[in-house]
Amino acid sequence: MRPALLSRTLHKWLALIVGIQLVFWMISGFYMVVVDLDFIHGDPLVRNLHVPLPREAPKLSFGEVARRFEGVTEASLRALPGFSAPVYEVSTASGKSLVDAMTGQELSPLAEESIGNLAREYYAGEGKVAALTLIERDAPLEIQNRPLPLWRVDFDDWLQTSLYVHPDTGVLVTRRHRFWRWFDFLWMFHIMDFDTRTDINNGLLRASTIAGLVTVLSGCWLLYFSFRRRPAPRRTA
Repeated sequence: MRPALLSRTLHKWLALIVGIQLVFWMISGFYMVVVDLDFIHGDPLVRNLHVPLPREAPKLSFGEVARRFEGVTEASLRALPGFSAPVYEVSTASGKSLVDAMTGQELSPLAEESIGNLAREYYAGEGKVAALTLIERDAPLEIQNRPLPLWRVDFDDWLQTSLYVHPDTGVLVTRRHRFWRWFDFLWMFHIMDFDTRTDINNGLLRASTIAGLVTVLSGCWLLYFSFRRRPAPRRTA
């Protein structure tokens, strides 16, 4: 095959293959640039809660709480949204637990009703709680590698908001919504990781990058033949 024909054929087929992925890169990149990242993270969907501790001193001391749990590594006093009394958050090797600082009652794991009330306190939208689901295994891909169990609280707003709350501490772990899920879907095509959607250095992306480079080089090669001065035709008498 002549070099000119080879360069044209190579460039044509590589451009076709790489061009398909290039369309996905452009669409996903456009979405990522146009939509505000804070909105994608769901910041407007939750309140920036800072609940002050009540003035009334807790009836239980740190020492009394520590004696109730074996191997306490940390204990902190904090207020929980929607709870009238302060709570101790106690950390041990087996995990974290909440203890009512006034009565000494262990609150963890929190009841479904308490999780729903907490989610309403965290939520800044106008929707209502549509479903509460305790996820103990087979976590959805949208919470990635976050440890289970977690409560998922779904709201009936147009954004399809979901808040994920820790069952033992009541902490808001993360939030998800319609535009985040679109972002995650497009991100999958952008980095070409169709499994975990987290590996930005996978083999498929490397191969596409190399193919794109070869396409550019073959185009430069084709450019040489396209602009090469052709010999003038011979005149005949």
